[in-house]
Amino acid sequence: MATVIDPAAWFIVVNPASGGGRAARFAPRLAAALQRARVPFEMTASAAPGDAGPRCARAAAAGCRRLLAVGGDGTLNEMINGLFDSAVPLRECLVGAAAGGTGNDWSREMQAPEDPDALVRCMARAAARPADLGIATGDGGRRQAFHNVAGAGIDAEVIRRTPRRGPRSTAYLAGLLRTLAAFRPPAFEVTADGAALGARYLLALASIGPRCGGGMRLTPGAIVDDGLLDLLLVEPLTLPGALARLPKLFDGRLAGDPAFHVTRCRAVTIAAEPPCGVELDGQLFGTTPVTLRIEQSSLNALDCRPAVRESAGFARANS
Repeated sequence: MATVIDPAAWFIVVNPASGGGRAARFAPRLAAALQRARVPFEMTASAAPGDAGPRCARAAAAGCRRLLAVGGDGTLNEMINGLFDSAVPLRECLVGAAAGGTGNDWSREMQAPEDPDALVRCMARAAARPADLGIATGDGGRRQAFHNVAGAGIDAEVIRRTPRRGPRSTAYLAGLLRTLAAFRPPAFEVTADGAALGARYLLALASIGPRCGGGMRLTPGAIVDDGLLDLLLVEPLTLPGALARLPKLFDGRLAGDPAFHVTRCRAVTIAAEPPCGVELDGQLFGTTPVTLRIEQSSLNALDCRPAVRESAGFARANS
């Protein structure tokens, strides 16, 4: 990598396995659009799970401040954590994601265009919008960031059983139904902003955004820049009860369901007996106990909203 970086250049990391090859097919179309628009960039492909983060950290250390992930939420999570662990303050970077995975929950919430030329126009403008960032601290003090969701319970178990390759959203739903039959809800002890909540739950999920798992709207009221986590606690469900609720998972009609409880908080500690798995943005993190907290507006996210003002341009503010 060159030692002198054009401040308008983008570093793009592509996960060729994302979306069953969707990211790999999108990458050359994006490169061609960038060349047509004369937007400087460097594009690289991750070689294995966990490889995107170190590549982004090296790019930031070399001077890149505009970074784009072409892949799913897991690829973006790797990018953000690579920057989070680097010597470059995360707030100095502009971070974006192209919808190259299966779920693409965060890129859809950020309104990233799926047309490469439209996406390049956003990248050339380089406007930023603030977005919140979650920080998970596990047993032993291990820390990791998440940009969308963190969950403990059945979702981590489903992710553990879901193949990394192939149509992940379909596999996730199939895995969820299989896991429901065998999963025994642990006894949770949850403390949200000092308030204690305890019971047997299928899931304790803290959301920054409203979508997860490839479009499921478990917390439809979550807002990416309000400085709050939407904490969802799900009571045990029978398999027929879960099947009856499947349509509501995707259309946001779970509000008011007696088995689903949502509260908003800035920090939450989740413990369980027996301990259960924890996932961050669809990536396994470890097991409970875990503490989750929100850092308001810690991300400068690529703003692709149609009505964004030119005066909000990240490049102009940081030129």
